[in-house]
Amino acid sequence: MVDTQPSVLAVGVDRTVFERLAPVLRRAGVDVDWVPTLEAGLVLVTNQPFDAIVLGARPVDASLEDVLRVIRGDGSASSDKAIVVLGEPGEIDVARAFEGNGVNQVILASEPPELIRQKLSRFFAVAPRAPLRLPISVEAANGRNGQSLFCQTENLSRSGMLVKTRHRPEIGSTVSFKIHLSEAGTILGRGELVRYATEDQGNVDGIGIRFLDFSENGAARLHHHLVQNGSQTLRKTQFTM
Repeated sequence: MVDTQPSVLAVGVDRTVFERLAPVLRRAGVDVDWVPTLEAGLVLVTNQPFDAIVLGARPVDASLEDVLRVIRGDGSASSDKAIVVLGEPGEIDVARAFEGNGVNQVILASEPPELIRQKLSRFFAVAPRAPLRLPISVEAANGRNGQSLFCQTENLSRSGMLVKTRHRPEIGSTVSFKIHLSEAGTILGRGELVRYATEDQGNVDGIGIRFLDFSENGAARLHHHLVQNGSQTLRKTQFTM
């Protein structure tokens, strides 16, 4: 797996806001571009994958719900990429309703460009994912009462995984996990719940988890196992939430 320069496309974002933000992103090694119209932006993101898509808070000629349906739909090259909405306080109320349900994060356009860059950067380290539809066991702790869930892994990469489940822990919550690999033993680590996936957006009902850290040499063993075994990666995965 070869790391590439992170890419961001701003769609319908106010040009003045973009011109403040773009130099900060480029100095950080991010490939960033801007298109003024929604129509042009949707053509690009459905045909070319971007690590993050930054949408203006007031799309023209389409509702935000319709825009999300297109980007997250089957056949879209950016269906599993980060979507961030950028706007002023009076513009972002509608977008807030989709946060965690198609929109990964809503950010005020008036925030300092460096702070916006920091918020966007959490979505850049997303490695290519292999489709892995395998049974998993999930243990979710709600207060003192634990809940066991039996789910299915949809995909896995060095940076995270998508788990098929209708359970909805809070976005941003930390999970502890055990990954049982067929030949590499058990890998322990922690992750952050970063998004929900839904069927009506061309996806599964599930949760996206970004890896935060691993115990001992877990990250290296996971990477090696992905390279060596491809789609035969997991036998069972356990989470504690």
